[in-house]
Amino acid sequence: MKNTIAMLTLIFLLSACGPSPVGGTTVTCRSLLDSLSALTGGLEVPGYFRTINPVKTGGEFDVMQYFTILDHLSPQPGYVLDYVYHYDELGGFPVLYVRTVDTPPYKSEAELTASDGLTNYMDFIQTDDTPDGYFQYVLLSLTANRFYLFWHANYSDSQVVCDKADVNRIVASLNGDFGYRISLASRIRAAFIKDIEPSIVVNEDSVEVSFVTFTRWGGFFRQSFTISRSFPHAILDEQEQNLVPYDCGVLF
Repeated sequence: MKNTIAMLTLIFLLSACGPSPVGGTTVTCRSLLDSLSALTGGLEVPGYFRTINPVKTGGEFDVMQYFTILDHLSPQPGYVLDYVYHYDELGGFPVLYVRTVDTPPYKSEAELTASDGLTNYMDFIQTDDTPDGYFQYVLLSLTANRFYLFWHANYSDSQVVCDKADVNRIVASLNGDFGYRISLASRIRAAFIKDIEPSIVVNEDSVEVSFVTFTRWGGFFRQSFTISRSFPHAILDEQEQNLVPYDCGVLF
């Protein structure tokens, strides 16, 4: 009996000493990424975007659909997330911004620039203060503009690695079909990557989010973010560690 009481006391003290997650939800990394990929993966760049000073004509992808998947996030009440398209001789990509619900959408980058609407859209994105919410916040900040990418913009290919199965799948894909084959040394290093699953630690005033990413133009990285819990949220610090170097060697 005394041993049982001592063990329960120790467990209580250990749980009270360190940071703890808010809420009881579990980050579902793979299902989130699969859903986001299904939402944007098949989008083709409209032909009228591949011209200098492109103008939106209506019917393009609606970025507010992100929040049907990233359901622990929402724009600040009274605002919506939107975008215009940038195109030049090096490629094309969306430029995201927020506007009030009663402000008509900007049709071009020139209109947005003239309106002085180039704010940081992430300043208007709020979480529900759960571990999932902060993971989704970082995920949105990294991937929100990963659609309608054209030419050089496709260098932006960094993907979140959810688990060991993802590492194995990625390594198997580096077989020379696209760029250089991964070296044996890098293959071995990838096999020994530890702590792959996303980690979210909620402290009193900030949240630490860490996960592994992969890009064909750099390899496997561990990326760590410190986010303020108070709204507007902000990424206070960002650290990056190259775990396994790799470069496909492809030049667009």
